[in-house]
Amino acid sequence: MLVENKKINETLISESIFNPDVLFNNNMFNKNISNNLKIVQNLVDEIDKYNDNILSVNYKKSLNSFFLNRQNEEVKNYLNHNSTYEFIDLFSGAGGLSLGLEKSGLFPLLSLDKDTASLKTYSFNRPYLNNNQILNEDIQVVAKDHDFFKVPLVVGGPPCQGFSNANKQKKENDDRNSLYKFYVQTVEKTNPDIFLLENVEGILKFIKIIEHDFKKVGYSLKPFLLNTSEFGFAQNRKRVFLVGISNKHNKIFDELYKIFSNNLDNKRIGKKFTLWDAINDLPKINAKTKSNSTLLENETVGYTFGKFQSKSTDYTNILNDASLEKYPVLNHKSKYNNERDIKIYGLLEQGEGSDSKNIVDINPYANRNDIFKDKFYKLKSDEPSKTITAHMYYDCHMYIHPFYARGLSPREAARIQGFPDDYLFLGTPNEWYRQIGNAVSPLIGKIIGEGLTKMLDRIYEK
Repeated sequence: MLVENKKINETLISESIFNPDVLFNNNMFNKNISNNLKIVQNLVDEIDKYNDNILSVNYKKSLNSFFLNRQNEEVKNYLNHNSTYEFIDLFSGAGGLSLGLEKSGLFPLLSLDKDTASLKTYSFNRPYLNNNQILNEDIQVVAKDHDFFKVPLVVGGPPCQGFSNANKQKKENDDRNSLYKFYVQTVEKTNPDIFLLENVEGILKFIKIIEHDFKKVGYSLKPFLLNTSEFGFAQNRKRVFLVGISNKHNKIFDELYKIFSNNLDNKRIGKKFTLWDAINDLPKINAKTKSNSTLLENETVGYTFGKFQSKSTDYTNILNDASLEKYPVLNHKSKYNNERDIKIYGLLEQGEGSDSKNIVDINPYANRNDIFKDKFYKLKSDEPSKTITAHMYYDCHMYIHPFYARGLSPREAARIQGFPDDYLFLGTPNEWYRQIGNAVSPLIGKIIGEGLTKMLDRIYEK
């Protein structure tokens, strides 16, 4: 169902993505699902070839059946959705924010990101979207050269490295800080009722500049600093969400922000889930000790497509759709570590880092503690995890498993972030880490989506 005054461009109309009568008369969904099954098959064949046919014929059939059923289920949910509001997701990455908003009843009309692997993941997990709705582009080009259509909501999280407090070498005029200005241009072109801009806490230092830029295009905004652990989730992850409202709704500004704020307050329950709650049911794996072996898979180091499991926990019941009764463990593989690092991982106690007396004799960074004081950290099992970041792309020294001498696997990181177990990440294993670390937690995204939906309901109430 469309908002009445929304203008859809001709390209999207030609694909008939909102008209059920036309949808049932074309083969877009079947084509997407078929292509996705081929992606899985090609990955399985590549893994099998490298590892001397480790996957049985019966397992491959079960895997194909699983993805066929899940993809059909996604299309079915899309066709039956009762959402009144669609959104554009800029800097969408692998789709964490989109996923959370979808779970709140909103639906993506368009996603944009320049990272190819991330968009492959985004697309694979949304077989109901056509190629015109997923743009592998640089926003600096798109904001200048592309025409847009009106939508009720625009969301996105510009790359945050320039704003991050963790960036020890950040510059006041960091080029990455200006990417949000292209977000501003896109908001101006799409003219949404509401926008949502997500970023790290450091963006608050620039809030006056950002408020000024949005004011020039007809929007007022309010920042909300949220920590996922405040809502009971298994991660300490502070992020700022800037909620902007078009000045055409200035008579109800205060009311709309109160609606959003009240929704957040009603969901704050304090700490509930720990890191161990999030990952304790996943198969035990060890660090990979063979270098340059990306495709190496076995029960010791894990699998891209692991064994099926059907058990659930209180935490996975929150992550997973009710229909996900039996599923393969996806993207649960360890990274390569040398003998020294594995020894360090084993010697550290939970909560200890590079300054631990247990590793002083073998810590290669001991004499450079001013630079590498945070190089190693062993996570605490009985607390929410520290913030999952894209740095895991390089190594997992700061994300050491609380009980095993290895870093967290991509699936463990995805669990902590709040991705469901059937969400497959594509690309290389290091790219999985980057996609997961850069994502907005789908769990917090769902709560935010509920608040945004209530705001839009107020705006469009009859």
